Amino acid sequence: MKNRFAPFKVLVVAGTGGVGKTTLSAALAIQAAQAGQRVLVLTIDPARRLAQALGLDSNVGETVAVPGVDRLFASMIDARKEFDEFVLGSIDSGVANALFKNRLYQQLASNLSGSQEFTSLVRLNKAVRSGDYDLVVLDTPPMQNAEDFFAAPDRLSALFSESVMSWFTKSDDQDGIIKKMIHRGTRLVTSALESVTGSVFLAELKDFFNHVSHLKNRIREVSDQTRALLKDAKTGFILVTGFDEPKLKEALEFQQELTQENFHLTAVVVNRWFPDWKLTDESQHVEWRLHPKYALLQEFYESFSSYFQKRREMFEYLVERMDHSVPVLRLPDYKRSVLGIDELRMIANKLEEKWELVESKPSSP
Repeated sequence: MKNRFAPFKVLVVAGTGGVGKTTLSAALAIQAAQAGQRVLVLTIDPARRLAQALGLDSNVGETVAVPGVDRLFASMIDARKEFDEFVLGSIDSGVANALFKNRLYQQLASNLSGSQEFTSLVRLNKAVRSGDYDLVVLDTPPMQNAEDFFAAPDRLSALFSESVMSWFTKSDDQDGIIKKMIHRGTRLVTSALESVTGSVFLAELKDFFNHVSHLKNRIREVSDQTRALLKDAKTGFILVTGFDEPKLKEALEFQQELTQENFHLTAVVVNRWFPDWKLTDESQHVEWRLHPKYALLQEFYESFSSYFQKRREMFEYLVERMDHSVPVLRLPDYKRSVLGIDELRMIANKLEEKWELVESKPSSP
């Protein structure tokens, strides 16, 4: 099999939710491993059967060898564990342990806006820097646009900026958070918060920001590192979309954002395309075509085809507006779900087949 990912150290699989990114990430990793590369696939939250196939069912956060595929390794990212390890590696252990005991941290560590994206990038950075793999494939969290993912470190950095920190951590009561919050206009809010969280809410809040203030420089540093990694020429992006108008429009906008940010888009995969079969194959036996029910099957196929005609037209319309230098691969809609390594290998082989087909006909959509 052609080693088409040899120029890359990182492959980022991006797209909105529900388009099959996790399955495609695993299949792309198998495709690279079959071509001879040592590959790690980092995934967020695979379906149970896919987790079992990759050996991740009871190994959350660990890196495991994928059974049945040489040179392939997988890890399911544990966002809370990754964030805790990031904290421990970034600040004094005493401050870190005090932060871990803070109830606000316990609630927010896995739920801050952008924390899942941030920990995914931290884990990616760690895997690349280890030098243990020829290629790292990252399955990204569901996102509505590229900005949701790529701006996550910057958003966390902004949260822990000097201006925000000072508002919470000043010791002078005249300017401190407590004084600000007990003005008549906000006392009702404070009382409501205290009734839910307990009378120590304000102390916990100030304690939380006092401790995380130690992280702000490290978060900025990681933000700069990951942005540089994502824009590196050895980082490629695979954009995954579905075969319906809303998903295709989202993909077009996504591609435009990637281009504007100077990321290296390698391919667009349209998943669950029209079924990859037809009734006019020469391989069909004459006896089969003469079967009395063949006409009924042909009639059904034609009506089924016309049902998808509008989608085809929208697909062609949108592809015309995409960067023509980027291959668009159409993966068929299979009659059964992906259940294991054999099915993933089938998809990997189909991806390579579609890639070669597009390369042999560069002018075709």
